[in-house]
Amino acid sequence: MLLDISRALRAPGEDIFFEHSDCIPPQDIFGEEITFSDVVLKGSFSMAGESLHIRGVLTAVAHALCAGCLKPVAHEMEVEFDEIFTRISRYPQQEEAQDEEDDERLEFEGSKVDLAHLALTLAVLELPMRFTCGEECEVLSEIQPDEQNTHACQKDMPDQHPFSALQQLLTKDQEV
Repeated sequence: MLLDISRALRAPGEDIFFEHSDCIPPQDIFGEEITFSDVVLKGSFSMAGESLHIRGVLTAVAHALCAGCLKPVAHEMEVEFDEIFTRISRYPQQEEAQDEEDDERLEFEGSKVDLAHLALTLAVLELPMRFTCGEECEVLSEIQPDEQNTHACQKDMPDQHPFSALQQLLTKDQEV
């Protein structure tokens, strides 16, 4: 689905508010399929020269399986964004020079902007390292070490940091 920016092209510098629903296809991330639902971008956009400034918030729900018990998990996300899209030049000479400058810039052509790549990037970067169903996950609670299972050295010196022994060696023997 494309965002119509024709109002911004007619009124440069004016903020125009938008609400854009999008669809992110399922993503295979480290062998796990993650799906997305309720993907909505809200915010405002404005034109400044050949650049389109879009800012707002992406909200979405990511669906995956718990890393412990494999039950379905839904992870709600809300990500702020502030991006600049550059208009693609119709003149080939200028376009070649622009391609050499930056391969990863966001671009648009005409009066519509495709926000699918932006939505995908924001959503994937906001994913947790692993999905868990929370504190109530029986499998993960069995795996987690108890606070009672601490090492003897941690019990003797609970208020000291792990490198305090090295610090003591340096203070005892100043000729290092």
